[in-house]
Amino acid sequence: MAFDVASVRAQFPILRRTVRTLDGRDRPLVYLDHGASTHAPQPVIDAVVQTLSHSYANIHRANHTLSVESSDHFDAACETLLDFVGADPTTHCAVLGQNTTMALDVAAHVMADVPGKTLTTLMEHHSNDLPHRARGAVVHADVDDQGRVDLGDVEAKLERGGIKLVAVTGASNVSGYVPPLHKLARLAHDHDARILVDAAQLYAHRPIDVKPASHPEHIDFLAAAGHKAYAPLGSAMLVGPREVLDAASPYMPGGGTVEWVTRKDVGFTKSPDRHMGGTPNIVGAIAFGAATEFLAKIGMTKIQSHEQAMLKHAMKRFAELDDEHGIRLLGPRSPKEKVGVLSFDVPGRRHELVSSILSHEFGIATRNGCFCAQPMLNRLLGLGDDPVWAREIGAGKDVPRPGAVRATIGVYNTEDELDQLCDALDVIGKGAEKGRYKEGTRMCEPIDLPALVPSKKGAKKAR
Repeated sequence: MAFDVASVRAQFPILRRTVRTLDGRDRPLVYLDHGASTHAPQPVIDAVVQTLSHSYANIHRANHTLSVESSDHFDAACETLLDFVGADPTTHCAVLGQNTTMALDVAAHVMADVPGKTLTTLMEHHSNDLPHRARGAVVHADVDDQGRVDLGDVEAKLERGGIKLVAVTGASNVSGYVPPLHKLARLAHDHDARILVDAAQLYAHRPIDVKPASHPEHIDFLAAAGHKAYAPLGSAMLVGPREVLDAASPYMPGGGTVEWVTRKDVGFTKSPDRHMGGTPNIVGAIAFGAATEFLAKIGMTKIQSHEQAMLKHAMKRFAELDDEHGIRLLGPRSPKEKVGVLSFDVPGRRHELVSSILSHEFGIATRNGCFCAQPMLNRLLGLGDDPVWAREIGAGKDVPRPGAVRATIGVYNTEDELDQLCDALDVIGKGAEKGRYKEGTRMCEPIDLPALVPSKKGAKKAR
C-alpha cells in the first residue's frame, strides 16, 4: 500500500491545534520543527497512559506484579530498539539515557581509555564533537561548500594512523546531508578504528541497518533519541558492542550498576546495566519503543519515499525563491543526498526575525540559529573557520550571532504545508510582512498593511 498521509495525520492530536496570528485568525498549526522535537501520535500517548495507569513501578528490583510487568515492558522496548536498527543482541546492547548528547557522551567515555585519537567532521552537532574533545585528542575531517564530508580527507587522516574512533553524523541537522555511512565504516575498520554514528536526525527518516559485527561495513556504535522519533522527551539510546562497553568503567556508578559491594570493594555488572546508574526513564523507554513500533508499522521505506517526494517539491519552490529573492538553501542540491532538512538564509534579514514572522503571521513553526553546529554554519555561510563574531563574543563583546532558519519535515507534513512556507517566504522576500518586530526579541505587534497576495509563481491560492 502507498503512504497514506491522511491516516498518519489522523493519529496526531497536536494537529487539532490552531495558532492565532497577528491578523486575528486561528490558523491550523504548520509544524516544521521536527529536527528539534517531534510530537507523539496517539499510540505512543496510549502507551504512556497505559503504563502510568496500570503497570507503573520500578524495574528489575522486585517480584511483585507491577514491577514484573513494568520490567517486561521495559525489556521489550529495548529489544524493539535493537531490532529496528538491525543490531544482534548477542553482540550488541542498548544503553539507555536521557538524550542523544548523553548517549554520545557514553560512547566517548567507553572509548576514552583506548589508545588513539577520535576523527570527527566539521559537519557534526556539538554533541558528537565536544564529548570527544573532553576526553582526548580530536581530528576534524573537512566538508565541501555544500557541507558534504570530504571522504578523501577522512581516508588521508586514517592513513596517518593513530585513529581509534570515527565519529560521524547519520544525517546533518543543518543540511540534511546523509554521508555514506557503511563506506565510512569500512574505511574505519580497514584502519583498525571503530565507528560511532549520531543517528538523531536519521532514525525517523530512513531505514538503518548496523549490520552484523562480522561484516566489514558494520556500525559499532549508534546513538538516537526518542524525542526526534515521535516519543516524549527524556529517552535515548546508545547501541554498542558488549565487549567494549563491558571493558570500560561504569559511566555513572551507583544503584543498578553492580553485582556486589563490600565495605572496601565492588564488582560491577555487565552492560547495558553497567552504564545505567540509578532508575532509568522507564516510561520514556516504553514510549520510545512504542514510537519505534509506530514507525515500523508505517514502514521506513515508505516514510523515506514520502519525504523524498516532499523534498523534491520543496527544493523546486526554493529554487524559485532563490531566483526571485536570493533566498538560499544550505547544503546539497539533490533530495537523494539528504533527509527532510531545509535550512535557508534570507538576504538582509536576521534569522530570528524571519522565524518570528513565520510564526506570528503564518502559524508556521521553524527553528533558527546555529543549530548547535557552529563550525558547519560558519562554513556554509562563508564566515570561515575562525570567524570574527566568535572571537568578539569570546572577548566579551555583545555582537549579533549568525545563523539560518531551518524547516524540518516530519512524517505527517504535506506538500500544501511546504507551499505555505514558501508562500510566506515570498511575502518576506518582498519585505511585505504585516508586523513590527523588535530586533533581538520574540515580541511583535500588528501594523495596518493591505492584504498581501502570494507570488503567482508556483504558489497556491491565498489561504
